[in-house]
Amino acid sequence: MEQVIFGWKLEVDEEATRRWYESAADWDCDCGHCRNFVAQGDASFPEELRTVLAAFGVRPAKASYVCQIDREGEQNLYQIQYPLVGKILERGPESEEFRVLTPDERTEPDGAEDFPQPRIELELWLWLPWVLDEPLQGPHQIVLDSEVEGTEEFAEVLRQVVPAALNAEGVELPCEVNVLFTDDAGIHAINLEQRGVDRPTDVLSFPMFEFAPGEPPKISDEDLLDPGSRLLPLGDMVFSVDRIRAQAEEFGHSPRRELAYLAVHSALHLLGYDHMDEGPMKARMRAREEAILGELGITRDE
Repeated sequence: MEQVIFGWKLEVDEEATRRWYESAADWDCDCGHCRNFVAQGDASFPEELRTVLAAFGVRPAKASYVCQIDREGEQNLYQIQYPLVGKILERGPESEEFRVLTPDERTEPDGAEDFPQPRIELELWLWLPWVLDEPLQGPHQIVLDSEVEGTEEFAEVLRQVVPAALNAEGVELPCEVNVLFTDDAGIHAINLEQRGVDRPTDVLSFPMFEFAPGEPPKISDEDLLDPGSRLLPLGDMVFSVDRIRAQAEEFGHSPRRELAYLAVHSALHLLGYDHMDEGPMKARMRAREEAILGELGITRDE
């Protein structure tokens, strides 16, 4: 069938395209901006796009690639791609909002590597509002995963504290931090496998880079960004929920306060801080932890 969208004339295999989308899931990245994209109502998307996608029974949330690339107030600019089985019959105008890509023109990896051929790509740059019932996270992306139940209360803490710690340290690049919640047994196994330490702990930090304390990534380090997401893959954090709750009880404050401290502690590790000695290195790290928690208004008594 022939389709015309934003001045581009396309020949699309409707049946093959529909079959793929029927088996495909919605975009499932867990970062705040991607969840905000999926939460958009259909009316947020251009009618012309909705009409074309509707021919294949596709909702706009079933994109194969989504990336937040700019922000102005509560509006966020997303780069979005939708694959179709077909070819370009007549090229239309290439604008700052829309174009159709051939396989040779595609540069971004996506979630549709098994897509049938011949393949073309609808690519949009679209400003969308923030619609989630949580604060807009900003440029840093905190990707959460959990092996245990009952961690929902901690998600808000991490999405507030980790970006605040990175900003307080002067990080100038948008970062991605991957977080795993587990229990004592889970963190014990990771500690043994990755560090050769045969015991559980409260938090583990696995930095991707070897930054020096007080020398965070700057704009001049842009070559470190992931070419697909345009984020700096800063590293991984692993938390034991068992330890968070036990240490909160031991120290007489809330689990949220305990997690906030551990999250700041881990973020500093990802930025090159350490406390292997009992001297200046440890003192410097402790001072930064207290300063950042103070800026957030998080006290020992919370």
